[in-house]
Amino acid sequence: MSSTVPTQSVTDPSVPARPAPQPSARLAAPGRRGPAEPQSRAAQARLALGPLWVLAVAAAALLCCFLLLPFAVLLTTSWTGGEFLTFPPQGFSLRWYQALFADTMWTSSFWMSIGVASVATLVATALGASAALAMARLRSARWSRPLRTLFVLPMAIPLVAYALGLYDVVLRLPALQTSLAPLVLGEAVIAFPVVFVLLSGALARVDPALRSAAQTMGARWPTVVWRVELPLLRGTLAAGALFAFNSAFDEVVLSVFLIPPGQTATFPLQMLNASREAISPMLTAASTLVSFVALAVLGGAGLLNRRKESRPS
Repeated sequence: MSSTVPTQSVTDPSVPARPAPQPSARLAAPGRRGPAEPQSRAAQARLALGPLWVLAVAAAALLCCFLLLPFAVLLTTSWTGGEFLTFPPQGFSLRWYQALFADTMWTSSFWMSIGVASVATLVATALGASAALAMARLRSARWSRPLRTLFVLPMAIPLVAYALGLYDVVLRLPALQTSLAPLVLGEAVIAFPVVFVLLSGALARVDPALRSAAQTMGARWPTVVWRVELPLLRGTLAAGALFAFNSAFDEVVLSVFLIPPGQTATFPLQMLNASREAISPMLTAASTLVSFVALAVLGGAGLLNRRKESRPS
């Protein structure tokens, strides 16, 4: 009968003993950030700027003061209960907002601006999207650079010179002298580069293989645009339309030259005419209303971009 003898480990004195594993720095110092953890965006920016970080923060704070302080003064003076524009305001009252909405001249101007800016936004969005899609398919560098320069040129042209040129064209065409078409088209041209630049940047991030795959499967270019590219650009297209509407709604230089005689003025033009007479609390209430419209548009565009970034790819 065989018996089992337990084996014992024999240590060879000639073989050096393996050192025991040491605890990692992350375990030895709990609560501290390990070297492998990614840094925050603020820390990365601080490291990239170095000593200029303090100057950058000071410049940002100064910019915020110049942007927010006038708006704060504008908002508080529109709540005054007095007859004149004073700061600090004399009490709290919404009487000037009630007077603003009760005045048919101001309400007609507001809806006039909404209508003109909406039509101009539709035209600018359609033209900007078409131009961006066409430039994404253009492979010739000889034509690509001049066309891109031409499409962003309205952002560099002085508005006064552009408005004077359009006014001269309207004077030579009697059929346009009583129409709002020159104003709508002028605002569409001003808002066009915003849509074009946003959509061009979004199209640059779209995989070109998607277009080639759809064409390989027999889809024609209208189907590729409608079923492949536009669904990927939905958020950017909406954001571009909002920015275009904001640009068209706030335009006053074109309105000065292109509003037909006897036609209701746009809201910014009505504000300009009212400021020539007297700076009243009603004018600050109208300015606050325009500011809230702009903030709502910018907030909507930011919300669309955030939803697009958070959507899984």
